[in-house]
Amino acid sequence: MLTAEDVLHAKLATTKFTEGYEQADVDDLLDRVVATLRAVESGQPPAMALTADDVRDARFSVTRFREGYDQDQVDDLLQDVAVTLQQHGAGAAPPPPATAVTDAVTTVPGLVPQRQGWWRKIFGA
Repeated sequence: MLTAEDVLHAKLATTKFTEGYEQADVDDLLDRVVATLRAVESGQPPAMALTADDVRDARFSVTRFREGYDQDQVDDLLQDVAVTLQQHGAGAAPPPPATAVTDAVTTVPGLVPQRQGWWRKIFGA
């Protein structure tokens, strides 16, 4: 399990002539990871908490012919971060509550969507 200090002091190799991740994008996410882990470690509710899903879903701009972070190293670190957040119970955001409108629509008998042939799909007639 990683700590906030582990992430803060992680050394990521840089690339120059091969594809790498934009350093500013990665650094911004890692700053949020450190803040989340520090809050979790201290027992405080984090202000802008990241979940494991947030980390897994993170995407970065790709650099070429200028300095960027090695993609494999960043991906490995983020995988470890996601596992750590999962273990701390910050795995996934809770599902949104069901609304009364969707419940009413699904329980109304005889409410079947109108079939549209290919002619209507193309021309909207």
